Amino acid sequence: MTETPTDGTPHTAPGGLVATLRRVGSAVYSVVNSPRHLVYVILGIWVACSLAYAALEKNGGPIDGLWWGIVTGTTVGYGDYYPETDVGRVIASILIVSMIVLVPIAIGHVIAKFVQDRNQFTHEEQLALAHTMEAMYDRVEMLERLLLASLAKDHGDDWLKEHLLKLKQLEASDKDVADQMLALFNDADR
Repeated sequence: MTETPTDGTPHTAPGGLVATLRRVGSAVYSVVNSPRHLVYVILGIWVACSLAYAALEKNGGPIDGLWWGIVTGTTVGYGDYYPETDVGRVIASILIVSMIVLVPIAIGHVIAKFVQDRNQFTHEEQLALAHTMEAMYDRVEMLERLLLASLAKDHGDDWLKEHLLKLKQLEASDKDVADQMLALFNDADR
């Protein structure tokens, strides 16, 4: 059932398809981002599909079903056991697709634990850098004020206003501002 709220955007009632898809998406997101839950889901799918295969296909016992699950889930497929019924093929498809999708994600979690970024800053180092940058910014602002005061004293306020206006115009252009600033103030010294 779709209702239209007062702002005019349609949304689906709590029991609708969109809400269900959001809940499923949220569950998948939380499983994929939790290595422990991901391993539990992989093992659960493997065991469930293996035991269902063993029960449906009557091709040996649970141990043979688990063997079939390992061989099928890893897509090795020796061919010693294979589903002969449609339901068995559906179970095999679910196992294969879920293992192709989920096992590489689990492997990525494991590898990420081995990889260390030696250039990564700790929280304390980030705070120290932030404080250093803030102090440098304050010093640059102070130096800028001192420079402007010195230029105003040496050349007068009108000269300074004129050159600051030229500087703003240069900054607005697409040329290299640093070179133009140096040229501007070097011309003033002549």
